Amino acid sequence: MASTDRAMRADARKNRDLLIAVAREHVRRHGVTTSLEAIARDAGVGPGTLYRHFPDRECLLAEVLRLESDELDEARDRVAREVDVARRLDAWLGEVEQHMATYRGLSGPLVGALEGAEPTPLGLACQEMIATTERFLAEAQEAGVARTDVTAHDLVGCAAMLAWLGSTGPAGTRQADGARDILRHGYRAGA
Repeated sequence: MASTDRAMRADARKNRDLLIAVAREHVRRHGVTTSLEAIARDAGVGPGTLYRHFPDRECLLAEVLRLESDELDEARDRVAREVDVARRLDAWLGEVEQHMATYRGLSGPLVGALEGAEPTPLGLACQEMIATTERFLAEAQEAGVARTDVTAHDLVGCAAMLAWLGSTGPAGTRQADGARDILRHGYRAGA
């Protein structure tokens, strides 16, 4: 009996990992509103299996983001190591924007998760992003290059907005560039 339980656990783990891999591709191609049933079908499992592992879309997106956070962690370390304090916050916010833009339509659910009163899987996935932004913002404020009344939460929200703007125009347009310049001047000290 124990070997059957062990095999089922391994099989369940395999299904979960496959669902996440397929979900990453679906969300990259079709955005966050991609069909959960299509994800299950392409993973070779039934919708019930998907919902056993991920009760709703937000739980699945949070797991996909958790895996993507390794890339963001590498960007955080690179920015801290290679960029001077005066430009570090700008560089980090660019990384956050790029991270959010990886999946079309992700910025909206992330902002919703950040605004919610109750912790959600997506909101929890954003906490490290906010904590790093707080650290870079504090350094910029201490160096006198960022206003003291600006918050990391607001800056992450702005990065989400810029990711959304960048994904709404035709491919190759630079729709978010003007808004990005305005926002940078808005949080800089002496602006």
